[in-house]
Amino acid sequence: MRKSKKLIKSLLSTLLILGLSVPILASADTKPIEQFQDQGPAVKNVGGYTGILVEDAGRITGSHSKLLGMYYEQKNGAWVQKEAFVCRSYSDPNCTNADNIWYDAVLDVCKTDADTNCIIGVTAIKAGREIPGKFVVNFPEKSDYTFKGDASLKIPDGGLPSIWTFDGITHQGGDKFLVFADYFHPGGYGGSKPMLSPYQFNSGIFAMSSDKNPSYPDIRVRAGKADSSGKAWYSNTPTMGCFVIGAHTGDTGECGLAWPLPNDVRYRLEIRTSIQLTSFMHGRLLDPTIKISTDSMGRQIFSVEGGPVSVPVLSAWVKNSDMPKGLYDYLYAMNDWGGNFVYDDKLGKGRDSVQLLQAFDQYDANGFKEYLWWLEVAKDKAIGTKSVWIARTLSQQEIFSSGTSACLSNNTNLTGIVTTNANMYVSAPPTFNEATQSLDYKVSSPHYDANGKDNVGNYNLVLSSEAARCLYKFSKAPISATISIVSSDGTAQVATTTVNEKNGWLYLSANGFTYSAPTVRVKLTQEADKPVATPVAKPAVAKKTTITCVKGKTSKRVTAVKPVCPTGFKKK
Repeated sequence: MRKSKKLIKSLLSTLLILGLSVPILASADTKPIEQFQDQGPAVKNVGGYTGILVEDAGRITGSHSKLLGMYYEQKNGAWVQKEAFVCRSYSDPNCTNADNIWYDAVLDVCKTDADTNCIIGVTAIKAGREIPGKFVVNFPEKSDYTFKGDASLKIPDGGLPSIWTFDGITHQGGDKFLVFADYFHPGGYGGSKPMLSPYQFNSGIFAMSSDKNPSYPDIRVRAGKADSSGKAWYSNTPTMGCFVIGAHTGDTGECGLAWPLPNDVRYRLEIRTSIQLTSFMHGRLLDPTIKISTDSMGRQIFSVEGGPVSVPVLSAWVKNSDMPKGLYDYLYAMNDWGGNFVYDDKLGKGRDSVQLLQAFDQYDANGFKEYLWWLEVAKDKAIGTKSVWIARTLSQQEIFSSGTSACLSNNTNLTGIVTTNANMYVSAPPTFNEATQSLDYKVSSPHYDANGKDNVGNYNLVLSSEAARCLYKFSKAPISATISIVSSDGTAQVATTTVNEKNGWLYLSANGFTYSAPTVRVKLTQEADKPVATPVAKPAVAKKTTITCVKGKTSKRVTAVKPVCPTGFKKK
C-alpha cells in the first residue's frame, strides 16, 4: 500500500502514545523469519539512531477495517488536520460532513449471491489438483471498527479478514491460512472534498496459527483533536511477533503468527466487486494469471492466481552521524517523517532525539533511491528470506505519473500485472525507454542472503495484448518479445526467460538473475504488416466468331478472332 511518509505517521502509532510495550524479538533460531520483529539498535536509550525494515506483508495485515471522518484547517497557508472521528457508518454526520475520510475496508466472505465487494472463494492448486478452500472463521471474530459504507459513493463496507483451510494442505504452524483483501482510501485535504471511491486494492494469503496471551493488545483507534505533532488519530499495529491482531475478550488477547507458505502450492483468490479495480497491479506472485468477467448484475468477477515467492528481507540500524552522506542529506531534508519510536528522549523533536524504526513503504523512484543507500548500510546482505503471496493495484495517480496512462488507465479492464521477488522495485507501470525502445523495470534486493549466498531473482510481466500494441503503436499483427537483465554497471546478465501470447495476454518471465539493482528490460517487436496480395486477373480469352464468305455459287465458313474472307470472296 503506497502512502506518503506523512500519512504513515498517522497510520503507524508511536508505541509510547498507545501504551504498547516495545516489541521483543524472538530468537531467529527458534522462529521463522515470517515472525521477525525489530527490537531496535544494539545501543539502547540513546537518541540519534535510525533503522529500516523492508517487508510488505505487515503493511497489509496491519490495516484492519476503520472509517474516520477528518476535518482540516488552514495554518500558515497549508491545510492541516484539526480533528478526526471514528464512524461505524458513512451515514454518521461526523463522516458525511467531513472534509475527507480515511478508510481501510477489509472484504468479508460472500455469504449469498446478492453479496458484493466480498471474497467468493480461495483455491489451492497442488500438482495440478484444485482444492477448494473452506471458510473457518473471521480473524478477529469481531471488531469495534467495522463499518457500513455507501454504495452510491462507491464506499465499500469494512469487514473482517478470514481464515481458510484446504484439505491435505498444511504448513509448519498447522493448516490455517489467513486471507486478507481490502480497499484503501487515504486522508488529506486541499481545499475541496475529494472523490471517496477506493484509492487502491490490496490482498494477501498467509500461512498462520493463532496464540492467546493476556498481553496481546486489542485493535485500537484513537481519534480526537489534533495533537502537538499535528495528528488527529492513531491506530495500533501488530506487535510481539504477531502479524495480525485477533480479538480481545478482556481477559486475554489473540495473536496471528505467520509461517512460511508451502512453496509447492499455487493459490487463487476470487472476489466479486461493484467497484472496478484500477488497471494495473503489482505484487509478489510466481507465474501469475488473471481473469476478469462481469456477472448478470454488472459486477466484476476478478481472480488472481500464482505461486508464492521468496522475498529477501532488509533490516539495518545505523547511527545517524555514520549514515552515507546521500542518505543523511535525504532524510534530514524531510520536514515530516514517520515510523515507530523505539526510544524518545523527550528533549527534542528532531531525528537526533529518537531511535526511529522508519516506515518504508514507497515503491516509487524516491523510495528506490533511498533503498540503495540502505543496502550500503546493510552491507548488501539480507537477514532472511520470507515466502509471500501478495497482489495489489496501483493508484490512478501512480498510473498517470508513469506517463503511460493513455494505454493503461482504462478502469473497465485490467491491463497488466508485474510481480517479482525483489525486496524493492518501482511499482509504476513500465517506463518506455526511447533510446533502447524497451519497457524498463527497476528491481533491487540485497545481493547476498543471510548465509552469504547470492539471492536469485524472478520477475513476471503479464500485459494485455491490446495495451502492448497501444504502448508501441503496433498493428494487430502478432507480437514477439525478448527480455534481458542489465546489471547496475551496464553489463548483461544470463537469465532464463520465457515469452508467449495467449487469450489476449502477453506473458513474460525472467528467472535466475542476481541482484543488487538490475534493470529488467522488455523489448517488443513486430514484423511489418505484409501487403495484401491483389489478385491478378487472367487475360481474357479472345472470343472467336464465324462468318460466311461467298464467290459465285461457292460459299465458305471462316472462324477466327477477327475472321476475314479469302481473296475473291465476299462476306455474305
